[in-house]
Amino acid sequence: MAKDRVISHLSCEKCRMRNYTQVVTRQRKLGDLKLSKYCSRCREHTLHKETK
Repeated sequence: MAKDRVISHLSCEKCRMRNYTQVVTRQRKLGDLKLSKYCSRCREHTLHKETK
């Protein structure tokens, strides 16, 4: 069951800091997810892109 899951990171578009992690299935294509999250380095809500 755990073999089909991988940890992906969400990194800020402005400063490229990896702020958040999430567990996703391997069948889903990485890099598609973009969310507006709070970045502690930028101190504002910015767009976060999914990275491996």
